[in-house]
Amino acid sequence: MQQQYQGAQKALILSLAATGMLSLASGAFAAPTCSQSIWSEGKTYTVNTVVAYSGHNYTALTTHTAYVGANWNPAATPTLWKDAGVCDFNDVAPTPTPVPTPAITASPTPVVTASPTPTPVVTASPSPTPVVTASPAPTAIPYLTPNPTPSANTWVSSTAYTAGQRVVYNGHQFEAKWWTQGQAPSTTDQWGPWKDLGVIAAMTPTPAPTATPKPTPTQTDCACATPTPTPSPTSNKTAVIGAVQTTTWKNGAKGAYSLVHDDYCSMPIATDPYIKIIDPELSKRGLTAGFGMITGSCSEQHWAAAKDFIAHGHEIVSHSRNHPDPYISDAALEDQLNGSAADIAAKLNDYKASYFVWPSDAASTVATDFLKNKTNYLGGRASHLVANGTVDYTTMPAGVNAANFDNPFRIKWDLFTVDGKWSLYPMGSEILNLHIDAAINQGAWTTRTMHSVDTGYWETAPLARYQAHLDYAKAKVDAGELWMDTPSNVIKYRYAREFCKVMLPAVIGNNTIAFDTSAAECQKYATPITLQVTALLQGGGLTAIQAGKALPVKAGPNNSYFVTADPLSGAVSFAYFMP
Repeated sequence: MQQQYQGAQKALILSLAATGMLSLASGAFAAPTCSQSIWSEGKTYTVNTVVAYSGHNYTALTTHTAYVGANWNPAATPTLWKDAGVCDFNDVAPTPTPVPTPAITASPTPVVTASPTPTPVVTASPSPTPVVTASPAPTAIPYLTPNPTPSANTWVSSTAYTAGQRVVYNGHQFEAKWWTQGQAPSTTDQWGPWKDLGVIAAMTPTPAPTATPKPTPTQTDCACATPTPTPSPTSNKTAVIGAVQTTTWKNGAKGAYSLVHDDYCSMPIATDPYIKIIDPELSKRGLTAGFGMITGSCSEQHWAAAKDFIAHGHEIVSHSRNHPDPYISDAALEDQLNGSAADIAAKLNDYKASYFVWPSDAASTVATDFLKNKTNYLGGRASHLVANGTVDYTTMPAGVNAANFDNPFRIKWDLFTVDGKWSLYPMGSEILNLHIDAAINQGAWTTRTMHSVDTGYWETAPLARYQAHLDYAKAKVDAGELWMDTPSNVIKYRYAREFCKVMLPAVIGNNTIAFDTSAAECQKYATPITLQVTALLQGGGLTAIQAGKALPVKAGPNNSYFVTADPLSGAVSFAYFMP
């Protein structure tokens, strides 16, 4: 089809030239050259990337991944691509054919014929009557010895690593800066996907004690049964844990997802869908979300329901006091941001609001600086920027947050509308579920902005569609692929895993892991984080104790286990048991 199109295009140009309507020499109406970057599925395209597809150049309107099978080609997705017009593929320089290097024939190596070695003649000796004598017991093998095979955290080219995971390669430990696969760690590539953490000091194993031989009685004609030895309990000095790392997301999930319902308190209490539909639908699936409160509009019944939301694990998010439209003026920042936080604390038993969403998703740079520096919020949703009293809607706050996002006060999101007109994803697709898929496929955090369900006044989600979305999220959570939690909990986890450092055992046989909580950021963001621990023994299971209480342990891949522990609750002790 593409070749037919190009042939027709050439025929038209030649026809015009023949009639004098077009000068081939001047090329006044010649099509521009097609981009050498040809669009294909499976790639990630950044904003303003230019690609060629079906005889046209296209410019990416936003950063996105063209998932295989989604058919998000530029011609079919005007929300992702802008058509830059017809282009000419013939002007694209062909890739030069490599010239083969002539093979060098090696000179033959002379074969040296070895002299035959005479075979000695062995004279058989008569076999004496066997007498069983005392045999020395086998030497005990220490549990922790140098491994002849790669350890569990040795870099493997076929393994995909996400940000924060650590590997060993060529005697160094490396930490992944972002998602990577197939690119070997390097001590000299500072711009690559791996951060060099330094040389690993070799561990000297504790020598195993030599067992004292016990004499075995001389064999007699008695047909006696050999007693079965009773196994000795494993010494508490036996090492049972090897590699330990903090997982990028809680419970070892591939991606994280947060759902926030804006404009709570904007609906009459008698028919409020936040109370009658959203909370019950989430709670019966064991899922949590954020509820963006407009505190100045809340009745006492709304405040009472908000206490139930908190009891169900949801987060109360501040959405300002009065929802000024189209944005909060710089003069009103103290009242709208700190005032709403004070309302929430006063009405909800000193509950601390730690996440803020801007009314109409718009704010000035003065406002965003105020949120970061003059409030007690831990983070907030990204906004369109306000400059000279005008909202600049080209400053796209939508997107996907990398695992190690560096600005918690500008968290990217995707807005739900019934037809998906402002979504990252193509109109007509199920944008709700695609945002979850993006988190899992990119090892990232995605946040979904919604309003009411079934009943409402702006972009209300149909109940059946909302229920199907929650079922989809629940299935991904149950499969271990997704961690769904509130925005503040995700922000805390992201920084706790960075600043609450895991301290590995310094002595062989010491099966206790501690945390370095001295950093101020650890104290600020501390929350339970998940450890992936590799066991040195097999055939049984791992137990974990912290502050005298047993922690849940979940089996993971390659003889590893997931354990979630609170860095501020002390060290975690591990033991291994056999069934």
